[in-house]
Amino acid sequence: MSGYPCIKDIYKIFLQVSSVRYSSLALSEVSPSPLSHDTVSRWLKSRCFRPKDLWRLVEPSIDKKSPCVLIADDTLIAKTRSRKIEMVHYQYSGNKHDVIAGIGLVNLLWHDLTSVESIT
Repeated sequence: MSGYPCIKDIYKIFLQVSSVRYSSLALSEVSPSPLSHDTVSRWLKSRCFRPKDLWRLVEPSIDKKSPCVLIADDTLIAKTRSRKIEMVHYQYSGNKHDVIAGIGLVNLLWHDLTSVESIT
């Protein structure tokens, strides 16, 4: 088999609809195709996501001349019980008002004020 069965569309939809659990295990439990949490972790590790890559994907959909709003929301997914996960770093949690182990996640929403169109 070439590549991982965890494709970006499954991961993207999972992040959009999940409101509580963002872990590889949670994705493997709700995936429409058989998927282990190790497979998800290996797939994420094999990818390199950079801001310029994201911009290249969304730029054709954005009208830069139209009035718009870009909303950024950062969240920290607490991993306080984990011993050793590569993506886990010590970060400040506004929820806990302390530095905790967790995975930082940034959600972006672009909203066109003229056409009332949004891209997440």
